[in-house]
Formats: sequence, structure tokens, C-alpha cells
Amino acid sequence: MIRLALAMLAMGATTASDTRDLDKALAGRTAGTAETCLSTSRQLTPQAMNDHVLLYQDGPRIWRNDLPAACPGLDTDAIIVTEIHGGQLCRNDMIYTLQRGGIGIPGPRCRIGMFVPWNRVKTTR
Repeated sequence: MIRLALAMLAMGATTASDTRDLDKALAGRTAGTAETCLSTSRQLTPQAMNDHVLLYQDGPRIWRNDLPAACPGLDTDAIIVTEIHGGQLCRNDMIYTLQRGGIGIPGPRCRIGMFVPWNRVKTTR
């Protein structure tokens, strides 16, 4: 029973540090309407915030992607490989991770979710 509880915590636990990092990255921004796909003509490099959330920097905009399920091995030090079919990165496309300094064995494939734009809040004076 204790092993099961520990395993569940390890698999899906988002730490306070993860939450702080995500809050910091999105501070001063507001969420827009979710989109299904993004054009690959943009230079979009994913940054893992935790095993559920990716951020893509696109100039002043940040796209947040909440994965439908936890992605084992997805952390701030992982190399994220994206499998793109066609000219767009879309919901349900697959990613997998490679650990830095590892032996090159890919992690499990994980689906990505919808893309939510986060733009800076315009202040009026």
C-alpha cells in the first residue's frame, strides 16, 4: 500500500518549484484562445516545465502546451524530440525525450495538447 502511494506521488507530482517556474515564465501575461496547430515556419523550441507542460517561445508570445497525460522523462534537462508530419505542429503529434549525456535510448512517446498563447498584458498610462 505504501509503495503504491509513493509510486503515484512520483509519477504525477508537480513540485512547488515546478509551479513557481511556470508562474514566473508566464508572469505579466494573459492567456488567449487555444489553437490546435502552429506553423513550423516559426522557430519553436520546446522548454519542459514539468512532465505535463511545455512552453514554446515565439518572439514576445509564449505558447503553453498542457500534455493530455504525464510524459515520463520529460524534465528541464531532457532533450525534446518532436515528430512533425506536414508543415504544422498539431495537437496529438508525438514527442519523446533523450537524456543529456545518456546512451541515446529514447523515452516513451507522448502526445502534445492544444496550444494556448500567452501575451504580455498591455498597460495603459
